Amino acid sequence: MQEEIAKKLNYLRDEIEHHAIYRCPPGTTIPAKQPNCNYTWQFYLRRVMFTPKFIFTAAELLVNMMPDQDVQIAACEDAGVPLGLAMASVLNTPLLTVKKSRKAYGLLNFTEGPITGKKLVLVDDLAGSQTTLRTAQKILTAYRAELAPYYVTLLNKTVGTHDAYLNRSLISLFTCDDFALTWDDYVKTYGKEPTFGDRKSIV
Repeated sequence: MQEEIAKKLNYLRDEIEHHAIYRCPPGTTIPAKQPNCNYTWQFYLRRVMFTPKFIFTAAELLVNMMPDQDVQIAACEDAGVPLGLAMASVLNTPLLTVKKSRKAYGLLNFTEGPITGKKLVLVDDLAGSQTTLRTAQKILTAYRAELAPYYVTLLNKTVGTHDAYLNRSLISLFTCDDFALTWDDYVKTYGKEPTFGDRKSIV
């Protein structure tokens, strides 16, 4: 069993390592979210999360890590939806998605999908600043929805801060320490330049 889990984790890690991290060539950067800041690397998880084998492998592992499976998945839009849908499929339960802001027309709703009355597990692709996760938590608690005492992401980008953010434990498969994040680290680890390092490949 442990050998099979390790094999699946290695597959997922390799997919992210080689296909879902943009590493800037030496001396170059890309714009960051914060004003007047730049990145030397960035995760692009949707390059792998839209692949059925990848997303269902991740979903099965994460569902098996949850202490309680009598729950409903509440996925944060947009990036958390592929993982949330796969996890809901594994659990055979309806998916609920949570918007970043109220819909601007029609029913002006914050969520999509049926609410089953079970505890809701927040799901997103990664936990970094957690702005999306905190917004989803605020929306759901305002409507008196009961949240599970944990939440789930594929990647824990900021180790050690999550309980302080959401006051609940985080379940994830990877941290930044699992990857060679910079161009130089990748070259040192694999003896070759990263193929995702050419920005033309993502235009």
